[in-house]
Amino acid sequence: MDSAEKPLIIVTTSHRPTQRVRSFVKDLVSVLPRAVRLTRGKATLRDLYYEAMGLGVRRVVVVSTWKGNPGTIRVYEPLEPPGEGLREILSLRLAGVKLSRERPEAQRSYGARVLGVVAPPPGPLAGLADSLVRGFLARLVFSEEEPGVDVAARISPGGSEYVAVIDFVCTGSGRPCGPLLRLAGGVDHVSGLRLHRARGVAAAPG
Repeated sequence: MDSAEKPLIIVTTSHRPTQRVRSFVKDLVSVLPRAVRLTRGKATLRDLYYEAMGLGVRRVVVVSTWKGNPGTIRVYEPLEPPGEGLREILSLRLAGVKLSRERPEAQRSYGARVLGVVAPPPGPLAGLADSLVRGFLARLVFSEEEPGVDVAARISPGGSEYVAVIDFVCTGSGRPCGPLLRLAGGVDHVSGLRLHRARGVAAAPG
């Protein structure tokens, strides 16, 4: 990321992360737009809010640990004064991940400025694409080759095991970069979209 550009997203962990979770956060930072990594330490969510306001970022992403692996990605929006605190807008429950170092075909991404989410065909995963666009300050695109996009996120059906699989591709080379996410479920607290591994994707109410 250019030193003149202000960060848009803070990515951090829950308390006492494992080395695998730290590596996952590093991968995630590399593909999210103008993202920076923050060591959590003993910081509370209120502390993260003040850090976000100080940096002027628009999202705080917290990765939790489950049995030593990344468990849940929670995306928060800092409230503007007179509000105070972090409002959770998206939660993605992970069934598994692959780190970039575990993928021989992958390359490293070094600070994406623009993330594009490739629009899936009409169907239940289109709502997930909208959630990722909102949560990660991305752009909805219709091709991995769309101009001005550094990294493209592809969403594919997860079959019987997962709700969906999210893969990231460096647009210049067409090679995978960053982590691969297998989703077990999730909730978009803005649209009301709910994802369940057993029942598939439920439409937003109303």
